[in-house]
Amino acid sequence: MRSNGKGKIIGIIFAVIIAVAIIKYLGLLIIAGGLGYWGYKKYQNAKRENQKSKLAIVLFSLAGIFFLAFIGNLSIVKQQELANKVPAVPAKVEQTSAVPTTTKSEQTSNIVSTSASNEKADSEQPKRISITLIAGTDGDTFKALVQGKEEKIRLLLVDTPESVKQGTPVQPFAKEASAFTLKQLKQGNLSLELDVSERDKYGRLLGYVWVGDKMLNEMLIEKGYARVAYINPPNVKYVDQFKEIQATAQKSGTGIWSIENYAQEDGFNQKAAQKATAKTESKSNDSSVKESKPKVVTPKKEVVQTYSEPRESSSNVYYKNCSAVRAAGADPIYEGEPGYSRKLDRDGDGVGCER
Repeated sequence: MRSNGKGKIIGIIFAVIIAVAIIKYLGLLIIAGGLGYWGYKKYQNAKRENQKSKLAIVLFSLAGIFFLAFIGNLSIVKQQELANKVPAVPAKVEQTSAVPTTTKSEQTSNIVSTSASNEKADSEQPKRISITLIAGTDGDTFKALVQGKEEKIRLLLVDTPESVKQGTPVQPFAKEASAFTLKQLKQGNLSLELDVSERDKYGRLLGYVWVGDKMLNEMLIEKGYARVAYINPPNVKYVDQFKEIQATAQKSGTGIWSIENYAQEDGFNQKAAQKATAKTESKSNDSSVKESKPKVVTPKKEVVQTYSEPRESSSNVYYKNCSAVRAAGADPIYEGEPGYSRKLDRDGDGVGCER
């Protein structure tokens, strides 16, 4: 009898599972009602026989489970219906775009393109970190406070001539690049835009530095203080933009591009730099020589005197000192000229008031 009772219970459960799979929504409520009614009958029969019916307890339990499942399923259906109501308007817009009517299709395409452009603008909006200058290093490197931590920052995609590298002499335009970078950074309102890879092998932060709404990397290339360099993917966000600016600087011969063969793809040509330095020094030496060369003064025509021995002066012209001679425009004054005297010619060479 017990095995038959268990078999009946298993059969009931199996039938209930099949019913659940076939019937939805109200089916759960119907099953719960049927199981409850069945359990009630079993309970009444057992009561008349003064016995306890385990089957009635099982049926009541199953009825309760199916009733709770019905309640839960009902709430889920309501939530789905509410959710489905939200995209109703966009769905209509998409359907409208398929209609061949010119006016409606244009309106739909405008809506789609506007939303797409907004999403694109949001995704392309650069994320910048506010930074504070600590100290400058050279044209493409400096120290700054980044989120409360001191960091060394290396400007991405640019390379300026060396001014502080050990074993490397100061290259042309290195000091100018360093001075320009420091001047811009001191203006404040600085922010750092990172690319994909945040640091290099030296632990320096890599990025594009903004001074207000202007990018320092870009300004260095524009002024001819830097070349586009170290193009290492994936940090190539602005490389095409930088190359266009560099091409303009090259054409105009600005900064580093004013020295022939100086800025190369692999760096700065040291020989070209030395040649330019030597030429500059030569020009400066020539100018200094010209400045230090004594002024050649054409001597005034000597006045031939008819005296037999030199005299202090052959006229009544008298100069108290060389200032008076210069004021009269008579300097230098030669022996034999009016106003010449030994006190005006301290070295006794016959020429007084020499400059």
